[in-house]
Order: sequence, then C-alpha cells, then structure tokens
Amino acid sequence: MVLALEAIPPPETLTGAAGPGRRESRVAEVRRSGPSGNFWYAVELASKLARGQVVAVVWWKTSIAIYRDDAGKVSALEDRCAHRQLPLSCGRVEGSRLVCQYHGWKYDGAGRCVEISHELGKGRDKLPKIGIRSYPVKERYGLIWVFPGDPALAESVPLPEVPELSGPKPWPVIPIEITIGAHFSMIVENVCDFNHAYLHRNKEPFVDPKLVECRRVGDTINVTYQTSFGKSMIARLASENGGKGLDRIKLWYQYPYQGSDILGKYLHWLFMLPIDEKTTRCFFLFLFGPIEIPLLRWTIPRPLKPLALKLANMLYVEPLLAEDKWVLEAEQVGFDRHADRPMIELNPAVIEFQKLTLEKAREYQTSELSRSLRRRQAESDQAARASAQAEGGLFDALEAVDAPPGSDSSAAE
Repeated sequence: MVLALEAIPPPETLTGAAGPGRRESRVAEVRRSGPSGNFWYAVELASKLARGQVVAVVWWKTSIAIYRDDAGKVSALEDRCAHRQLPLSCGRVEGSRLVCQYHGWKYDGAGRCVEISHELGKGRDKLPKIGIRSYPVKERYGLIWVFPGDPALAESVPLPEVPELSGPKPWPVIPIEITIGAHFSMIVENVCDFNHAYLHRNKEPFVDPKLVECRRVGDTINVTYQTSFGKSMIARLASENGGKGLDRIKLWYQYPYQGSDILGKYLHWLFMLPIDEKTTRCFFLFLFGPIEIPLLRWTIPRPLKPLALKLANMLYVEPLLAEDKWVLEAEQVGFDRHADRPMIELNPAVIEFQKLTLEKAREYQTSELSRSLRRRQAESDQAARASAQAEGGLFDALEAVDAPPGSDSSAAE
C-alpha cells in the first residue's frame, strides 16, 4: 500500500520560533529537533581505539570520552574531570583507569574517582565520594556503541540486528566513516529518497525509480522502489550477471538506523551519530554478496573479497557519497537561509520519516523530564531524611542536657 502524496503546508498561525504569530512548519521543526538518546549509537570505529588510548566523541553537543584499557575493555565517561572540568579525553590510560592530565585524578570505568595522586589525596583511608557520569557501552560490527539516554533502559534496548554480520560466516565488510555538515534527518531522507537520481546522473547507480510501497510497522518505515541497478559501471563489471535482474530495492528507517536490501545480495546499513543541528557523523556498512572479476564473470573467492571491497569503496562508493555530502551540505545552507519559507514535499516516504523523527524527539524529551523529576524527588527525599536524622540527634542531645540529676541520661553522661 502506498501512502497518499502530501505537500508540507505553510507554518500554522501560532507563536513560535518562526516569528510573531507563526509556528514552525513540520519540516522546520524536524530540522531543529534532537535525537532520542534511548537508543544505541555508533560513536567510533573499533579499529581506531587501540589499547591504552582515549578519544572524544560527541553525541548531540555532549562530549564523551571513550577509552580502551590495557585489558582491551572499552569504557565511556562524561568528558570532564570533577576537579577542574578538564576534558578527560586529554588524559591518559593507566591500566583500567582514565587519568586526568592536570592533577592525576584517576577514574574507573564506572566514573568513580578511585585515586588522587597528590598530597591531599594520598594516605587517606577513605576518599570523598567523587564521580562523573558513565555510559553503557558495547562493541559490535567493528563499531563502538554508546547508550546516551537513560542507563536503566540500556539492557532492554537491542542493538540493530545484522544477520549477515552476526551469523557463523559473517560477510566481509569495510566500514566507511564520513562527517556531513547537515542535520541527521536530511541524511535519512537523502538515502531513502530515490527520486534524486538526477544528482547521480553521471554514475547512474539507479535509474527510473518508482515508489511501490511505503508502510510503517512500529518504529520502522519500510519503503520499496522498483528501479534498475544494471546501468552503473560497477554493476556491469562486478555484480552478479552484470547487474541483470537487479530491479528492486527495499529500504527502511528503523529509528534511528537506516538500511537497504537489493534482493538479499547487496545491502547497506547507515548508523548516524548526530553531533548538533548542522553536523552528523555517518558510519556506512556496505555488504556485497556475489562479486565477479570484471569481464571474466568469475566470482571472486572469499579470501580476496576484502581487497575487492576496498577497491569498490575507493573507486565507486566513496565518490558517490561525496556527491550526497555536497548536496546535503548545500541543502543545510539553504534551510538556514529560508527556514521560514514553505517547503513542498511530494514523496510520502519523506513525510513519514519526518513524522517518526519528531515523534521520537518528543518521546525522549518527555522521558528525560520525567527522569529529571524523579531524580530531584529522590534527592529531596534523601535531604529530608538526613535533616530528620540530624534533628533527631539534636533533640536527643538537648534532652540529655535538660534531664534531672539521677536520670538515666545523666548517669550515661
């Protein structure tokens, strides 16, 4: 079933950021919305974090220090020392601890300050309770993942399932990492909207696309296009049967992840790391099934596939992504200049993507507000209990002072 076409209307009449008496249109609101933190986000290539190394990554304006200890375990901490707020990503790894470069305060993987090396910390039987936030972290598919939202939800939220990489014989893959100066919602729309074939007219990765399905199931929007993939140079030279019969692609926006599947033979996944309203770091995993030796039509043996993938990425995929990067950054500039102008959208899939993005942003805002209120209430309750205990101790002391001679209190005293 294909959803009806819809044009994005002008902003509604209300008070908002678009100006007095006006409210932002849906697309303008989407372009300013943040991501939901209650999902796992790929933050770095696992190969870029060696043992004993710490690096800073950013999830939606929040800097996180990730480090791999001497045993190979990865931890993620708030990127600041509790002492003078120095970024811990400027520090160094010692054993299983991350050490601030300034005064040598040492933190374990849970964010606890477990050692202070200077004289005010040495020799203490018990350190003050000092800590910073830690984040749930995992390593899978050659990527490091962080859960930036409510840590209590981390274990109940699964990582995206990629059967081609988690089976007994995982497909070879060489991740491509690229930073694009655009809002993450623009990137989702670009990758799933095959109506921009004109942009790639010289490389022709797909031609004559026709949208045949757009359906939402839960938090996933599935899109199917009928198109031809056989006209591109790489398809003719290296894909199975020269690209003949590759005429259908399924794409999905499984919030916050995106992917595609061409007949189970050629797939991709996109894992986005939203940095701010205008910057997104992207991790692409392109999964190629049968790859043939150009002109000979011999299938490349598995041991040689990584080399073939490197060549495919360098000669075809990365130049194609460069065209998308250029146009997305130009689109971001255009939005910044004309955010208050009506924008017309004819692809129903794009409209559904925008609705899902906004829905998840609002859900997360509500969840974080509720969590903040619970935390404040717990702190208030704790303070009240401490105050009650202090008052109780004070009353006991006053009673002991005022007790008549010969009483138990006096004798005890």
